[in-house]
Amino acid sequence: MYQRPSGIVTLTTDFGLRDPYVGIMKGALMAASDKPRLVDLSHDIDPQDIAMGAFVLWSAAARFVAGTVHVGVVDPGVGTARRLLAATAHGQYWLAPDNGLLGAVLATAASSEVRLLDLEHLRIQRSSQTFDGRDVLAPVAAWLAAGRYGFSAMGPPIADCDTRDPVFAGGSRLVHVDRYGNLITNLAGPLSAGQTVACGGQMVPVHNTYGDVASGEVLAYVGSFGLLEVAVANGNASERLGLQRGSPIELTKA
Repeated sequence: MYQRPSGIVTLTTDFGLRDPYVGIMKGALMAASDKPRLVDLSHDIDPQDIAMGAFVLWSAAARFVAGTVHVGVVDPGVGTARRLLAATAHGQYWLAPDNGLLGAVLATAASSEVRLLDLEHLRIQRSSQTFDGRDVLAPVAAWLAAGRYGFSAMGPPIADCDTRDPVFAGGSRLVHVDRYGNLITNLAGPLSAGQTVACGGQMVPVHNTYGDVASGEVLAYVGSFGLLEVAVANGNASERLGLQRGSPIELTKA
């Protein structure tokens, strides 16, 4: 049984806010239906950075009301034969290109279903080969969120989509650096007192929150995503430790 659409649509892109792409995509969505409520999850994904986009999309899983429609546009293959997908997972709906952008969302779902967007059935004709966010994903998101089309009408189910998980698969490492310079790992909490994290040539002790240490000290803790993070109290851990996304980390046993 598919979730009833909530009427909420989130947008995650690598468009940035300098150019008009985000506004134009929103315009296309609202032209298709004025019913959905729009939430900007992020438009600051690094250009063509699928792994970063996958992390940000995963961060929304189960953190929005059931039936929310999430749109992801990080699409270096736009205009090629790559496919466009609709998925249901975590009680929500997801629209994105078939390039691994949904990898973390699908890998962490108890159950999921993926369908290939059928543009002919949906009566969609592109006006450009380079802006599927506007021409395809925006109207489909509006229709799905407003209940014009159900999920089963998106297209035929498929089992061969790109399910590579660029976030949680592989070794223990940093998977995101936020604007504060906090280093977010792919290791889930909880943590135990007495554990330490090896990163950047340091053994970092585990605490509950920033206020447990003096300003300028390095600490590890379970952050708001439920993942192990490393930070500098009132500082920038990425700059302090010289670490970026992909750097390995190791959590000791208590």
